[in-house]
Amino acid sequence: MLARQHNETWGELGPAMKALPNDRWRMFVETYVYLTFTNKAKDNYGARAAAARAAGFGSPDTNAKQMARKCWRLMRDTRMIAAIAEESRKMLRAGTPEAVKAVMNMVRNPEHKDHARAVSMLLDRADPVESKQLIEVTHKTLDPDQEALEELRAARALGATREKLLQLFGGNYLPKLERLEAAENAARADNAKIIDGDAIEVT
Repeated sequence: MLARQHNETWGELGPAMKALPNDRWRMFVETYVYLTFTNKAKDNYGARAAAARAAGFGSPDTNAKQMARKCWRLMRDTRMIAAIAEESRKMLRAGTPEAVKAVMNMVRNPEHKDHARAVSMLLDRADPVESKQLIEVTHKTLDPDQEALEELRAARALGATREKLLQLFGGNYLPKLERLEAAENAARADNAKIIDGDAIEVT
């Protein structure tokens, strides 16, 4: 009977429930989550024992101590733990209407101590404020020679010797950098001469 019942709704089961060994295990999960959710058992251990008996574990002669031992083994199985968590999440999502009702009761009652918080929460979720960020990304492409020239000047500033510079840049590349440096220095000197020219007052 159990197998026929579950085969009709097989697609509704989550992967953790499908991974259980058989329908008896699945019935235990469903009954245990239901009894716990509805508070129909006096405590958690009572819910486990009742779920185990309803699922067909044990026999009419199985006493409470033996049933507790069976439940203990079931609840330590990683497949069982995953299936209970999976079904519990479904029950939690199914409780959404009750949560909405509780929030609306606070919104409708101006005297409630959390009235303002409930109103704010409702507005935030129903009509959230949009915030925009503008991020500007600048890509700077450096000429390899200019980059090496900056490294050369930095190395000199740190007191690098000629021998060390040759090690860093190589015997062929260092002279090229020095020529570039000399050309830049000459260009700066020419610009400085133009700027430093004497001003002549015209009457």
